[in-house]
Amino acid sequence: MDYLRRSAITSRLERKTNESIRNNMNATETVIDRIERRGLKWFEHLLRIPDERWPQKLHRWKPPGRRKRGRPRCLWNEGIRRAMESRGLAEEHALDRED
Repeated sequence: MDYLRRSAITSRLERKTNESIRNNMNATETVIDRIERRGLKWFEHLLRIPDERWPQKLHRWKPPGRRKRGRPRCLWNEGIRRAMESRGLAEEHALDRED
């Protein structure tokens, strides 16, 4: 939200809400929405490229050895799956796309 606040030349001392700044700047989507949308776009691309290409190899790569102790880190795939579920999308939609 800081980027919109700066582009609107609004100080935090003015105590304007994020929503009012977003409305004044006519911003329809949040940064989180934009990041999710672009991640979904990249995931769709990953599903369609051949297996021998580097992005596909890196996407499927599993590092050798064990993970460190503690809570498991959130993987990029898990975040994409959550974004797909919240939007009601499935992997088949990306594969059925007409070019």
